[in-house]
Amino acid sequence: MCLSSVYEAKDGGETLVCEHVSGLAVDGGSVTLTDIMGEETTVYGTIETVDLINNIIIIAGSGRLSA
Repeated sequence: MCLSSVYEAKDGGETLVCEHVSGLAVDGGSVTLTDIMGEETTVYGTIETVDLINNIIIIAGSGRLSA
């Protein structure tokens, strides 16, 4: 099973937002992440990079909307 860790790039650093992400949805200026347990976290920002080999997603963002 391929699950990803998602980091938010902000203020020159990266912060872990969510682990074990099984899906994501982009809606305008936000990205909603769904983990393996079905819990959703929404981050305001855009996808910066997706590394499918290392299962890492970076979102260039300005903050978490909900968790």
